Amino acid sequence: AESDACAKKYPEAIAAYKKAIELNPTSGGYYNNMAGVMMKANQFDDAIAAYNKAAEVDPTQAAMYSFNEGAVLYNHNKMPEAAKAFDKVLALDPTKADAYYYKGAAQIGLATLGKDGKMEAPAGTAEAFNKYLELQPTGAHAAEAKAMLEAIGAKVETTFGTSKKKGGK
Repeated sequence: AESDACAKKYPEAIAAYKKAIELNPTSGGYYNNMAGVMMKANQFDDAIAAYNKAAEVDPTQAAMYSFNEGAVLYNHNKMPEAAKAFDKVLALDPTKADAYYYKGAAQIGLATLGKDGKMEAPAGTAEAFNKYLELQPTGAHAAEAKAMLEAIGAKVETTFGTSKKKGGK
């Protein structure tokens, strides 16, 4: 199968990125791309370290590398770590709407059921979804953000999504 052929090339690709990094140790892009291959090769811890190194050597793109790290953690069901990675993104770029959405979604993954049977999400969950909706009132995750706010018994606190037609960026 083609995927098997690709999988056999992962060690080769990782070695090539390591060589490229030797030649240009300040390229965050090389670390970022190597991290992506490491994830496919199930080298999870190495991939996270590579994303962190990318952010360290290329601080101008640190928000993107931290977002990629958060996405990987989220996709591997490591919700506390994912929420922290998205916090790093938001500290660097407080306008990154998708980081708010995924932070909220990661925290929903940590929610518990209260004695009354209602979902209790960690502190900051509703705020993350509301901030997403403020920045992206008609964004790709707007419906899910509203549904999750409803699931945790929180109100949609932004006025952006309430008027008939509001221009989005």
